[in-house]
Amino acid sequence: MNFVRSGLALAILVCGYALADQPPTMPAIVVTATQSERDSFLVPQAIASITPEFIDHSLQSMTPDLFRFTPGVYIQKTNQGGGSPFIRGLTGKQVLILVDGVRLNNSFYRFGPHQYLNTIDPNIIERIETVRGPSSVLYGTDALGGAINIITRKRSDFSKPLGYNGLLSAHYESAADAGVFRGEVEGNWNQLGLIAGATGKLYDDLDGGGNLGRQVPSGYDESDADLKLNYRLDENQELIFAGQYTRQFNVPKTSEVTLGDKLKFDYEPQERRFGYLEYRARQLGVFDGVRINASYNNQREGEQVITRRNPAIETLELTDVDTVGLSLQLKNRIFGDHDLTYGADYYHDDYQTRKVERNRVTESERKLTPGTPDGATYEHWALYLQDEAHLLDSLEGVFGVRYNRYEARGEVTDQSLRFETDAVAGNINLGYRLTPALNLVGGLAFGFRAPNMEDFFGRVDFFSEIPNTSLKPEESFSKEIGLKYRDEVLSAEIFYFHSDYEGFIDRVTVGRRADGAPIQQRQNINDAEIQGVEASAEYPLNAQWLVGATLTWTEGRDAKTKAPLRRIPPLNGAARLVYYPMDRLWIEGSVWWADNQDQLAKGDIEDPRIGAGGTPGYTVFNLKAGYTPHPQHELLLELENLTDKKYKSHGSGIFAPGLNVLATYRFRF
Repeated sequence: MNFVRSGLALAILVCGYALADQPPTMPAIVVTATQSERDSFLVPQAIASITPEFIDHSLQSMTPDLFRFTPGVYIQKTNQGGGSPFIRGLTGKQVLILVDGVRLNNSFYRFGPHQYLNTIDPNIIERIETVRGPSSVLYGTDALGGAINIITRKRSDFSKPLGYNGLLSAHYESAADAGVFRGEVEGNWNQLGLIAGATGKLYDDLDGGGNLGRQVPSGYDESDADLKLNYRLDENQELIFAGQYTRQFNVPKTSEVTLGDKLKFDYEPQERRFGYLEYRARQLGVFDGVRINASYNNQREGEQVITRRNPAIETLELTDVDTVGLSLQLKNRIFGDHDLTYGADYYHDDYQTRKVERNRVTESERKLTPGTPDGATYEHWALYLQDEAHLLDSLEGVFGVRYNRYEARGEVTDQSLRFETDAVAGNINLGYRLTPALNLVGGLAFGFRAPNMEDFFGRVDFFSEIPNTSLKPEESFSKEIGLKYRDEVLSAEIFYFHSDYEGFIDRVTVGRRADGAPIQQRQNINDAEIQGVEASAEYPLNAQWLVGATLTWTEGRDAKTKAPLRRIPPLNGAARLVYYPMDRLWIEGSVWWADNQDQLAKGDIEDPRIGAGGTPGYTVFNLKAGYTPHPQHELLLELENLTDKKYKSHGSGIFAPGLNVLATYRFRF
């Protein structure tokens, strides 16, 4: 099999090259895996970083598209405004998204792919760190497949008492006739730093490859604004304030119209307000590190739906979730070789919801019961402890444990419902230095995802669906082993993982109404196992040439029936070759590809986005370049999908762009 041969070849390359025993290159520092600044090579977990240089050279105007060269991450798109990351076979509310270490996920996130990653403007991102595998000890619920931490930019240059600079940029994409405009200012006054900006985006209907033509409807508009202040109290203490706003207008859920029974299905509004105030200290009294964060996250999601069966009626539903979060994290070094990270988290969600049915002819309205009750609340708190231990000269370990408590309340048809549960997570990760350039790492981790509002209330009406106040968290037990190699010229890694899951939540028919219609209830009924291989390598051929490649294989099965799980990504990978002929010019050729996916669950076959034949494989070639004729001026140009291939990622409801010309101009002052 291709993936086995490729994986073995990479492993042999890494192990063989390690015998050279060459000195390591400059470290890449990451924070997400352990909440400590550590060299990624020494972190005994699978973690990938999208670097500032990669983001700066990217012409992608949507955050999900930045992950095309990230090992172990596969992006599905239900619509042009979407982009749901799959990590180790899981997506949706089973993958945690963080912004600067603060939870973006709330208790409303639904099962399956969703669009929330695309509410983060890529113009504010400094780098992205992705931890593959359960990250429940540090981050709690939802991090079953992994955690994605979007780290946003802040002022770092305080060399002058008063400094400032700015950016104006314009971006164009031919496949969607898209225009993106960005303006920002950055500066500092003594020890106070500032970045503030605004972005406007206009997307027309997306043109697919081959003879597909425009995919109607798929276009939408977006406005973004951001502000970040950081004040350096002294060399060890910093105070940070961040605020972000995103408003997407009339985002079509394309597959519901092109493949379903809808005349219209728009997310309107799709709105996010996010902010936090954080205090950080490297040294404070008896503590070797302190982080205190207070956050606010408001997500408003509306659905406007018109069916073909009844075009005179439009259904309007709005879910408005306010989330307040508080977290305290402390660090201490004890006995000289143990770094303890410990703390507490608290998050509280308040719901304002409504649903109406509007007659488009008479303009009369009738109230309906929304999916989540108006006035419902969801809250959780946690305590956790992690020990980064230096065990032997060549052996390091990371050990952690977490306790979480959850509670949801709401009223449905004048009945008050309450749900309570708790969860415990733990992990053991070890790293052993085989040589100065080769690290053997592995770990065991217990993860969980607590039932959220969508699980508990769902469409409970005491008629067709009844509540279940005894739902338990979905749980996982994951094992992974990997090799990390790094010397002066080559960095590479390969991981194998196997995860067992218990208690996946799904609807079950528990009875029949008098008319024979089913009565359903959500229960912890499904067990599953997912395994896979993830590999990547980057090799600078010389000072002018750089080559990199990734490979990911995933297999998911029902633990009892051994039938395939839904939406498992196919074997896929990417490669790129970058040429730097001079300081002011770079050129990059790239390819991303996926194999056929015909290992289908029953739900895949019934899903019109996939169907009985599965998803065909594809190979897409691209070419881009960047030129800086003057320090103030930069021009980037990309030809995407050079062969105009008609393709889409597995499970997607919209085809990817055909031949696409992307151009970006940046003016810095």
